[in-house]
Amino acid sequence: MSTDQPARRSRGIWRAVCRAARALGGVQAEQAHMWDTWSQAHRAAVPEEGPLTWVLALDGYRLAGCRLPVAGDATAEEMP
Repeated sequence: MSTDQPARRSRGIWRAVCRAARALGGVQAEQAHMWDTWSQAHRAAVPEEGPLTWVLALDGYRLAGCRLPVAGDATAEEMP
């Protein structure tokens, strides 16, 4: 046996570890992209401005808006 064999083995192991880390990084990036896309697809179209109102989303009603309605405000909607 030569003294060079353990060094070659450790280099080979190090390369395999680096390859696995790169592959896992790619898998993690794909999974994060999938969850972002899923979240955006299931987001309710809510008004950015206006009084708080109930908006029908895919999973039921959600409260949307940015301010409390003023008493007598004709644009405020009630939840059905």
